[in-house]
Amino acid sequence: MSQSDQHHHRTGGAKLLSRTKAVTIGIAFLLVLASCGGSDKAVTEESNVTTESDTVAPTPETVAPMSTEQYVANASEFVKAADWKTAEEVTIELGEMYFTPNDLTLEAGKPYILKIVNVGAVKHEFTAGGFFQTAATRKAETPESEVKVPFFTEIEVFAGKTVDLYLIPLVPGTYDLKCEIEGHFEAGMFGTITVTGATPATPVIELTDIASGPWVQDASTLIKAADWDAAGKMTIELSEFAFAPKDFTLEAGKPYILTVVTVGDVKHEFTASEFFPTIAFRKAEDASGEFKAPTPYEIEVFPGKQIEMYLIPTVAGTYDLKCEIEGHFEAGMFGTITVTPAT
Repeated sequence: MSQSDQHHHRTGGAKLLSRTKAVTIGIAFLLVLASCGGSDKAVTEESNVTTESDTVAPTPETVAPMSTEQYVANASEFVKAADWKTAEEVTIELGEMYFTPNDLTLEAGKPYILKIVNVGAVKHEFTAGGFFQTAATRKAETPESEVKVPFFTEIEVFAGKTVDLYLIPLVPGTYDLKCEIEGHFEAGMFGTITVTGATPATPVIELTDIASGPWVQDASTLIKAADWDAAGKMTIELSEFAFAPKDFTLEAGKPYILTVVTVGDVKHEFTASEFFPTIAFRKAEDASGEFKAPTPYEIEVFPGKQIEMYLIPTVAGTYDLKCEIEGHFEAGMFGTITVTPAT
């Protein structure tokens, strides 16, 4: 396991609280102002937010109570409803040791493409826990792949590379932004993301406890305990229109690095919707960066490119493997992943 991974796992619980500290303080402050009647912006006890005094306040169903331990469970509804042709592109540069801009302002309900560009000589991290959890994430995209997840916990961008992050901020507040690679935060690599406006009235946001999310809850413990130097390695090729191997077997409790390569002329998808929630997911890594999340939803790989998935299967069974890009499954692009009990 890399030094960066070890650092992240040792500080996992504290990091989540740190990332959302600014939001918690901000909400408490606004509650005090509201009780005193001294501001034309108010937050009710149910965390209902208005932007100006002449704006109709959302109902309690419009903005759910926010917690540092919650995420947007119905993010796909916001992603589907958005007009991505109107998405605003915002560039954030990562260097030694800074973000530019280091204080970013976005508007709730508006789609964005955050172009995260590493202009430095070493890899850097773009981490904003509370912000990631309360945004509707569509995908992270690089020249190699598209990674779709419920929400990201960390995005690392390699030197000279760019990651495009497609998302919609939903919950107003101010969130910590930081690079948590060892020594980078201490050297000054931190900032804020402020979300203005009000949470959209439709769809109605559903904030759900992370602890009840559909993924392996003790994944970080399993990942930290695994010997990644001894991980099993397997390459899966994607072509028109097949997986090779089509059917493969993994062992529960054992770490694996799966290299997913598109050898065909069009992009293909590596999706196993029942298998993914049962894995301890360490990261996906391509030539541009590393992507960490509770679990993957979909991994798409562009022609001639590849991505590595670091994971530990935890539940024995046989799971469907598919490419769900239109027409690909129907043309025969499917298979199985069989997980045998731990030995």
